[in-house]
Amino acid sequence: MTQSLQKHELVNRETVREQINSPSILRSYTVPVLDFLFRNIRFTTAKENIRNLTLLEYWSIGEALGLPIMIIHKIISKFLVDLIHFKRFLSVGNHNLGMKRSSRKIQIYLHKIHKIAPIFDYKRARKNSDILKRKLNILFFWPRITTQIAIIIFATDILDKHKTSPIIQSNLRSLCSCSAYAFHRTRNKIGLNP
Repeated sequence: MTQSLQKHELVNRETVREQINSPSILRSYTVPVLDFLFRNIRFTTAKENIRNLTLLEYWSIGEALGLPIMIIHKIISKFLVDLIHFKRFLSVGNHNLGMKRSSRKIQIYLHKIHKIAPIFDYKRARKNSDILKRKLNILFFWPRITTQIAIIIFATDILDKHKTSPIIQSNLRSLCSCSAYAFHRTRNKIGLNP
C-alpha cells in the first residue's frame, strides 16, 4: 500500500514538472491565474510598490483554481518580473504627448499591457480608447497616457458582464503606472462611476 502511494506521488510530481516546462500548458493557465490575482489579491504595498506574494496567497489561488502551487508561482513570478520591467520603461519616457500622437501610442501600450496581463477584453478596450479620446477632446482635458490606459481598462472591466468581481484598483494602477490622484481625478472628470 505504501509503495503504491509513493509511486502515485512520484507520478504526480513528474507530471507537474512536465507542465511547468511546457509553454503551451503555462499559457493556458496564465489567464485564469492572473485574472484571479488581479481581482482577489492586492499585490501592491501601501506606497504602490510591487510586493512578493506569500505562500498562503499562492495556496489560496491554487485552492480556488485547482492548480498546483508550482505552476501558479511560475506564472505569477514571470508576470511580476515583466511588470517591473514595464514600469521601469514607463518611468523613463515622456508620456505627455499631444492627442494626435497619443492615440496610436495608447493602442501600442494597451497591446503590451494585454500581453503582460491578459485580464481584459482587448478588442473592447480599443473601442473604448476611441470613445475616451472623443470625450477628452470635448472636455479639453488630456491626462498622461498611463492614466488614460488605466481608465480604458477600468471602463472595459466594469462594462464586462462576464466578470463577477471588479479588478482591484491599486493593482490596475500599478499595472499602468498611474497615480491614485490622477486616476480618480480623470474618472470624476469624465463621469465614470461604477
